[in-house]
Amino acid sequence: MADELEKRWNKSYGSSKMKYENDRKLLHSLQQKQSIKAAEKKAEDSLVPYTEWIFSILTAARIYAALTSHITDCDETYNFWEPSHFLAFRSGFQTWEYNPKFALRSYFYVGAHAAIAKIASLLIDHKVFVFYLIRMMLGMFCAISEDQFYSAIYRKFGSFVANCWLITSLFAPGMFISSTSFLPSSFAMYSMTLAYAAWLDGCHQASVLWVAAASIIGWPFAAVLGIPIFWDIVIKNGQLKKFIEYFFIAFVYTISPLILVDLMLYKRMVIAPLNIVLYNVLNIHGSTLYGTEPLSFYIYNGFLNFNIAFCLALIALPCFVVYKYFNNDLKWKVCYLLMPMYIWFAIMFSAPHKEERFLYPVYPLISFSASIVLYIIWKATSACFAYFYKHMKEASILNITGFFIIYIALSCCRISALETYYRAPMHIFKDVYNIPEAEATVCIGKEWHRFPSSFFIPTGATVRFVKSEFKGQLPQRYFPGTNGTSGINPDQNDENREEPSVYISIKECDYLVDVDYGTETKLEPRYNTRSGWTSIKSYPFLNSAKSKTIARAFNIPGYSRKNIKYGTYHLLKRSRLIKHQEEERDRIKELQKEREEKIMQDKLHGNDEL
Repeated sequence: MADELEKRWNKSYGSSKMKYENDRKLLHSLQQKQSIKAAEKKAEDSLVPYTEWIFSILTAARIYAALTSHITDCDETYNFWEPSHFLAFRSGFQTWEYNPKFALRSYFYVGAHAAIAKIASLLIDHKVFVFYLIRMMLGMFCAISEDQFYSAIYRKFGSFVANCWLITSLFAPGMFISSTSFLPSSFAMYSMTLAYAAWLDGCHQASVLWVAAASIIGWPFAAVLGIPIFWDIVIKNGQLKKFIEYFFIAFVYTISPLILVDLMLYKRMVIAPLNIVLYNVLNIHGSTLYGTEPLSFYIYNGFLNFNIAFCLALIALPCFVVYKYFNNDLKWKVCYLLMPMYIWFAIMFSAPHKEERFLYPVYPLISFSASIVLYIIWKATSACFAYFYKHMKEASILNITGFFIIYIALSCCRISALETYYRAPMHIFKDVYNIPEAEATVCIGKEWHRFPSSFFIPTGATVRFVKSEFKGQLPQRYFPGTNGTSGINPDQNDENREEPSVYISIKECDYLVDVDYGTETKLEPRYNTRSGWTSIKSYPFLNSAKSKTIARAFNIPGYSRKNIKYGTYHLLKRSRLIKHQEEERDRIKELQKEREEKIMQDKLHGNDEL
């Protein structure tokens, strides 16, 4: 009996013990899973910290650029601001690229901005405000693309690379200029930044769509920047069918509205992206008609726009390959973001015609390449300190700190130079907007390339050109009326031949915008010293020929002031107009005086009757 009870007790105890062990294991497993989920959620929440602050900082920087930077490229004025002004306000200049005979430019890109301008003008009856509103919106779009790219870098490569990229991009003079430029190359920069951000996050369809937008709506040549994305999707992952599907959808979504808008405005079928590629590739002269520059042009501009960060960016790929041989903490995916910059440089550096705006699409990648080199420097110095001076391991960050102190100082000096030395045209044309005459003729001579756009010209006034030493083709005024975009102007050509019909006599001008450097020629006299003209507004403007190179490139406190020479930017007015205005003011004063005397007499007469 006792043995039987003992067996029963052991059986009961044993099963309870086994059940207890199973329950304990299950509880431990659940706790472990919960702790893992909590850790994952915490990591996910803190993956990209302070995203709102980062976006706010980027937005503030780009809006500041929108309000203070000047237009650095006359193509921005005549090829984009002017057509937008015409679509919104029915007046403006037309370049030969928009002549239906050539149709190198699409109205879709400028039309979107014109729609914003038209809507804004219904709320704000001041075209200069509308101009700056559009620039601020461009700056915000740039900030959105940068914020997305920063978050993608943070998730893929960590906080150090992301923060280095953020600081480099935030203070880069190149981004100060390009972020608010109304140019296809700037739109291509926004779109490609979003494309790389989507690709890093694994959103292949979105990345293909943004590459298509950069190439079709923006600049066709930007398509080559999508080669690494194509390689990753098709060659590495073998998703050719998926890529074809993504490409077809993106192509239809981007080309359809573009063709439709151009059909409405050109009044014929136009594929502008194809036309501009054919002109630059197949034309005998092509873009070389507008000047050629040596290889050093881009090196010089790269240093001005990114200073020492540009030097690091140039050596990013070899540094990464060497570092990858010894360490494995950076993924090979870094190469996909380094290669586009080198591909773009190979194409643009080899082209005879060079312009600063041609490098805009890879500006964010220049900052990224510099950030990768900074990461490699930081890791290498950390390893050296850890090996030789273990107690000074954290001192390796001093190298990076020193780099950014120099970089930010040089960047601020460059941005200050742009704001200080070249701001006169924007100020002068703000004064032009306030001229009292309803139908004045405002003339531009040798300063035609610094005209900021018809947004700075009051309604009713007209801008015209007077002859200068420039021998190329200047834009014509759009035909008035509804056929302005579809009418073929026979006086325009695609060979940059000067067209005399664009000029008027100086005698027909009521106002003249000109700069005085103290020298003159037969076609470019010092109008401010001539009889018949009076300067009503003037501002200092850099005389680059008489200023030292470093002093004009960077506004260095103490040094630049001693080595900079200025000309004077003038808003000149016809003396006869001034005399007429003075006579008009005197007449108005006399009328007011007579009216006041009459009122007094009436009052006295009324008192006598009482």
